[in-house]
Amino acid sequence: MKIKILANLIYYFVKALNFTYRYEFIGLEHKSQARAFSSKRAYVYALWHQNLIGAIFSHINERFSMVISESEDGELVAVTCQKFGHLPARGSSTRGGKKALIEIVRNISNGFPGALTVDGPKGPAKEVKPGIIEIAKLTQVPILPLSPYSNNHWVIKKSWDQFRVPRPFSKIAVVIGAPIKIDRNLPKEQYEDYSYIIKSKLEQGESLAKAYFEKN
Repeated sequence: MKIKILANLIYYFVKALNFTYRYEFIGLEHKSQARAFSSKRAYVYALWHQNLIGAIFSHINERFSMVISESEDGELVAVTCQKFGHLPARGSSTRGGKKALIEIVRNISNGFPGALTVDGPKGPAKEVKPGIIEIAKLTQVPILPLSPYSNNHWVIKKSWDQFRVPRPFSKIAVVIGAPIKIDRNLPKEQYEDYSYIIKSKLEQGESLAKAYFEKN
């Protein structure tokens, strides 16, 4: 009961806070391309954990399946996400990982786009773990690099990833990179190559977002 009450409070707080943000989407054509690539009309977003707030808030009216920890804190996040219509896949790289993988693959295969913090839940920061590649390989949907960056945000310096929280009334540039397709027969020895590609695309996306604010 306590978790449901807190989830309700967070839900309405998020809705109110999101009303103060302004968004600029860059690369929306890549999202259309990704849908065209897949018979399921789905894709899976790849993002850094530090940009989680900007990613969730900028897609608040869309439904996604995402991996959420099975911890007590994760339960609160999962219940809140369900209120927004999302489908949590419970587990992480350190706990319940195989179960979460099965759930998110099933959800994406049923036509739900996916989203994954590729360096979460505990880092190392900005190092792409193989889960996103395995998911794209199994579902045969493209990976879309997602780089939201706000022009005014707090940084939680004690967090492992320098977690960012956009300040109220800030503007958020949301850069969507070109789709990355993973062959269903890709050997695991080549996962590292694609991890590097995803990391490079996320870095490029953030550079584009910063350049946007320099020009506007």
